[in-house]
Amino acid sequence: MLQQFKNMNELTGYLEALEERVKKLEEENGKLREAPLNRANVDGNVIAKYVARYIPQTNLINRNFLKRAFTVWGHFFVANLIIGITVGIAYACLMMMFFGSLFGNLIQSSR
Repeated sequence: MLQQFKNMNELTGYLEALEERVKKLEEENGKLREAPLNRANVDGNVIAKYVARYIPQTNLINRNFLKRAFTVWGHFFVANLIIGITVGIAYACLMMMFFGSLFGNLIQSSR
């Protein structure tokens, strides 16, 4: 937003207000920079235990490569199984409808 100043007094007043705001922000920034130093004496194990509570217990984030690989393969296998069963049932129903009516007509015509 552009400020339009009518005279030098308005400009100097505006600049003084901005300087005060900058000083206040610098003081607040200094306080915020000092704050983490006061909390630096927290034990690393406390933080690790806190974080471990929220990480899921899964082998997807295990350090062992084989465990990660078989976990991914297991998820892939289950997903394919679910998709395959769903598509297979739909296919079987469709084939029963199509061939059922075809064979039903053949049986009826042979009598």
